[in-house]
Amino acid sequence: MKKGLLLSLALLLVSGVAFAQLPPVGYIGLYTDTGAPPDPLSSCVTGTGFYPVEMYIWTLPSENGMICAEFMITYPASVIQSTVTTSPDVSVTLGTLDTGMSACLLNCSWTWTWYFHQTIYVTDDATPMSCQIVKHPDLAILCVQFANCDPGYPTECCIVHTDLLINQECPPEDPVGTEDASWGAIKDLVK
Repeated sequence: MKKGLLLSLALLLVSGVAFAQLPPVGYIGLYTDTGAPPDPLSSCVTGTGFYPVEMYIWTLPSENGMICAEFMITYPASVIQSTVTTSPDVSVTLGTLDTGMSACLLNCSWTWTWYFHQTIYVTDDATPMSCQIVKHPDLAILCVQFANCDPGYPTECCIVHTDLLINQECPPEDPVGTEDASWGAIKDLVK
């Protein structure tokens, strides 16, 4: 009896530790790699002439999990949008990446998840620019948001972790979710 109770308690603690490692506020970012979690250093690209870039929209849920994301991507004039591939984990989408996207997963996510992959073409190899994640223009909210996994799937703001920097140096490495922040500091980070 005691062994069963101790085993149950140990499993409860281990599962609690796994969820406790998620940040209090979720993250979304644009990256060039396919592996999870994405490397913050994969958020910058350079090339010569007319060159292609493979861009991924990755998300990390908050400690409340994530089922949907609402956002938009702005593209510089020197970037041509091409093929968009939707993750097999996405069940429904409404809109487009450049006019406003609402997308939901098949199941709640508690880990890094990519929503979309897009091939873009850069036509200017000298000018520093970036593709940016911004709030969905049709929503009255002031931030990029996720629907979390709490009952009723309430929405919460998330942090834009990185935009895709083009023809620029990579920023210093910035680990996700390792520092405490006040609500005011978090709101300042949200676009």
